[in-house]
Amino acid sequence: MYKLTNPIIWLRRIRHRCGYGVHSPFAFHLITDVFYMKLPYYAYKELDEGLTIGDRFRVRKILHMLLRVSNWSQPETIVCLSAPDNVPRYLQAGCKKAKLTDYIPEGQVDLCWLAGPSDEIITHLHEQSVLVLDHLDKHKEWFRNLPSVVSFDLYDTGIALFNTKYNKQHYIVNF
Repeated sequence: MYKLTNPIIWLRRIRHRCGYGVHSPFAFHLITDVFYMKLPYYAYKELDEGLTIGDRFRVRKILHMLLRVSNWSQPETIVCLSAPDNVPRYLQAGCKKAKLTDYIPEGQVDLCWLAGPSDEIITHLHEQSVLVLDHLDKHKEWFRNLPSVVSFDLYDTGIALFNTKYNKQHYIVNF
């Protein structure tokens, strides 16, 4: 079923690809230069060697995007709650100086990857935080109710930014 519905979903979302229709310079830059970046990064080859054959085709694109988001945001603290083994490696490769944890720390969180909704993490996010939610299709309602300012729906993944200097906006990106 996945092979049949994936092209249909992609065609429905085609008008949202590569930043088309995005008028915010900040959001356009994030979509084109971070989400859709085609140039190889320094760590791709080394990190991709640890992937299974199946993951190389299915999740490599998302993992590469996570590395670029981590590199773009330069977080001091990265939290990965219920993350598969590959996710923390790619996030840490994007910002080597970041402290990586698999639990919610006492202070603020700069970059957070969630496998599912967690209301507890919201209190630890601040204006420069980035939240990445996996399996967005299962948790759309929770994601829409976040106090985020700018959010991106990448179909399987959701990215929320909390910086109040931007206008509130929700973008659909055909990733």
